[in-house]
Amino acid sequence: MESRTKVFGHPIHPMLIVFPLGLLAISVIFDIIFYLTGLTGFAVSAFWNIIAGIILGLVAAVFGLLDFLAIPGGTRAKRIGLLHGSGNVVIVVLFLISWLLRLGTPNHEPNVIGFILEIIGAILAVFTAWLGGELVDRLGVGVSRNDNLDAPSSLSTGPAHTHGR
Repeated sequence: MESRTKVFGHPIHPMLIVFPLGLLAISVIFDIIFYLTGLTGFAVSAFWNIIAGIILGLVAAVFGLLDFLAIPGGTRAKRIGLLHGSGNVVIVVLFLISWLLRLGTPNHEPNVIGFILEIIGAILAVFTAWLGGELVDRLGVGVSRNDNLDAPSSLSTGPAHTHGR
């Protein structure tokens, strides 16, 4: 099933998800470093990484939703896509609550509840990322109908072919 939204022949959603995943993961790492060292710069950096991760996560979600709506109902892909998308919404909400809890703190330092929410969100992100991989790698969601090992560039206007296979 090809993606509905592409740029230069490639699906947009998989290109965008690396940003929220990376930003939210590094925020957890920065908060761990803050707790270990007390260096407030790490708390401040985590605070800004969280909000950037949330914003970019919502942008990626728009393109993911467009692809999800194209998946035929009653399929395993539709069920996996629903789990993937719903799980990612939960992750964004967990990090948003954590971010909101930091608003009134000096240097945007995390409190224990917010940090626990981040850890839960990070663990859930590993699971939802695996589900995304399952959608693409196993179920072919977002994959070109013309894929093969000798297909021409996505920028090519010609059809993919098998070069004599």
